[in-house]
Amino acid sequence: MKFPCPKCEQPGISPKNKYRAGYMQDTFCAHCNVRLSANPWFLVPFSLIYMWVLAVCTFLYVFDGAGMMALLYGVIGWLVVDALNVLLIPMIEMDG
Repeated sequence: MKFPCPKCEQPGISPKNKYRAGYMQDTFCAHCNVRLSANPWFLVPFSLIYMWVLAVCTFLYVFDGAGMMALLYGVIGWLVVDALNVLLIPMIEMDG
């Protein structure tokens, strides 16, 4: 499964490269070799969701006494947000 490039619209972005783009790393299309990044307007809300998951799970672990369940909730939340990151955040061209 490959994701389409925003410039040439060919499936040239691997899931691994799109995942890396969600962590503010750039990548290149396999077909047109354009430099791509995740759209920052979509990346900011996902970053806030990451921080929210971390804050809620830390609160549950430290103050509520949820123990290992809080860590499990954190891992599950992190995996869900990562999956949504790969599936939903659009890519943009960085070379103008």
